[in-house]
Amino acid sequence: MKGKHLGKVLSVLVVASSSAFAAIPYKDQSYFFTQPNGEKVEIVLNGNTYVATQTTTSGFPVIYDEKLKGMTYAKLSENGETYISSGVLVASKTLQNKRLEATFGERKSLSREAVIEQLSKARTEFLGTSSERSAPLAIDGNVKGLTIIIDFPDLRGTISKSQVESFLNDLNYAEFGNAQSVRGYFREVSGGKLDYTNTVTAYYTAKKNKAYYADSSLSSTVRSQELISEALAWLENTQGFDFSTLTVDSSKRIRGLNVFYAGASDSSWSKGLWPHMAQLSPRFCADGVCTDRYQITDMGNSLAIGTFVHESGHLITNWPDLYDYDGSSEGSVASFGVMGFGAIGATNRFKPTPPVAPLRDKAGWDTVTELNPSINRNAPLGQVSHTSGTNTSYKWTNENNANEAFYIEAIHKSGQNSEQLDQGLAIWHVDPTGSNSDEWHPYIQMEHADGNRDPENNRNRGDSTDLFDVAGEFSDTLPNALSSKGTNAKWWSGKNSGMLIDKISDPKPTMTFNVDLVGALPIEEYRGYLDNKGQAIEPNGNWFQYAGGSISLNLEGPTGADFDLKIEKWVNSAWQQVAVSESPTSSESINYTAASGYYRVIVYSYSGAGNYLLYMTR
Repeated sequence: MKGKHLGKVLSVLVVASSSAFAAIPYKDQSYFFTQPNGEKVEIVLNGNTYVATQTTTSGFPVIYDEKLKGMTYAKLSENGETYISSGVLVASKTLQNKRLEATFGERKSLSREAVIEQLSKARTEFLGTSSERSAPLAIDGNVKGLTIIIDFPDLRGTISKSQVESFLNDLNYAEFGNAQSVRGYFREVSGGKLDYTNTVTAYYTAKKNKAYYADSSLSSTVRSQELISEALAWLENTQGFDFSTLTVDSSKRIRGLNVFYAGASDSSWSKGLWPHMAQLSPRFCADGVCTDRYQITDMGNSLAIGTFVHESGHLITNWPDLYDYDGSSEGSVASFGVMGFGAIGATNRFKPTPPVAPLRDKAGWDTVTELNPSINRNAPLGQVSHTSGTNTSYKWTNENNANEAFYIEAIHKSGQNSEQLDQGLAIWHVDPTGSNSDEWHPYIQMEHADGNRDPENNRNRGDSTDLFDVAGEFSDTLPNALSSKGTNAKWWSGKNSGMLIDKISDPKPTMTFNVDLVGALPIEEYRGYLDNKGQAIEPNGNWFQYAGGSISLNLEGPTGADFDLKIEKWVNSAWQQVAVSESPTSSESINYTAASGYYRVIVYSYSGAGNYLLYMTR
């Protein structure tokens, strides 16, 4: 976060659920709230489920007052650490800004410390005390989800079951302005590897009128979960639905549980029937499977696939959100990926951007070429090319940390990428230890070609100068050399990755660029032959003295044999094993952080004979 104040007014949610964990993003989204006197007032929302700005259309902060059962103008508490109700209900025309400011003071934002504290409480209650959910999943083939459609005794559904089925499952779909269906989106971005369809129920009519479930005095997970539990029991006991037909994970938990209900949310943000995703508690079990997470949203008068696709990214692939949770910035990926803000714009909600290359790789949808020659001896250095939207990508992995890497892909404003903000070469810096609440070290950082890091500095959600093109270069010092907040090819440790990308072509569907290895350790090659059960010492039958640092080894032996690899250190007048790689093949690798001392490398045959090739950097 930057400065003494955040520069925007924040109304921080503290929720009752301990199982919700994903946040739907909002951008200048208006919703209408019905006041106790029957007047409808327009509220503008920016942010996500964890932290958001709620204002009038003129920008004055508002908050829900549980005693008055309505939306009131907000003011800072005496200690400036939270917003409290002024006791004055928001009205469309009766109060003007000057009168408001004279009554409640200027529009002031919460202090940085107050927002951090309240956000921490909100996220703890959403996520629990454990870390975020497990890593992204590999997923392909046919995946079957369930979508329940619900109306109420006093509000019947106006969007038909067949319309919802088409929205979810049709391969040629254009209703409500959408460019494709949910199924069509996932088939496209997965290169045809994932076919995600949904079984759609008949309308379930809730037991009570809508106002009961939309009660804004309760967290969004209270009456929503009551409603979902009703519908699931109805499906099981009245409709005889076979839940075993749905796709489940290894723990027999349903992967895709979706709920649409008639009309608008009719609730305040984060309350009542406000759209959200959470974990159903208590869970529902039938036919040998159980519920886990769900998403619920209103249908309104039309359907747009953006939010459904974004939430499905959480449900079926475990993708994380890629924006800044605490609202102090727009994150780094910003609008360039579906798990950032790439599913909520004026056009993106009808045609969301694809998932970024690292997430496609984790899902198993991309063919990824390793460019770091210390890891891939056949790395294609020099001029290479990439075609946008082909489910291929490049990466340059940290030889000392296999989880950290740069991914490279071309993005052209065509096909699924037609709604992107820019076109050119995209570079993503991935580190699972990063935090989405730290815009300067997130899980996935976009390396902005202009070096300005506008989204991180809260200036915009991406622009037309963020992707690399003919004027761009990416190296240890370029676009800028700031060690912590710059755009460059350093690892998070501060060490040079050794990657240089230059000679980039103009943006077009297939781009070319040059990849070189610079400023990195030389790669040593050692060749030899092993008899069955034999061994060899490298380098060249000798030991070596080492001042300390990283030792990286890659071994390739004959197909059909099982060659292994280990590093030994001279300790107490004897050689002691300090690192080993023993897979059932002849391809082995070791990345070892060594202290000062004497070392040697042993290549040995567990079974089989033949030639080997050993690469070493130190």
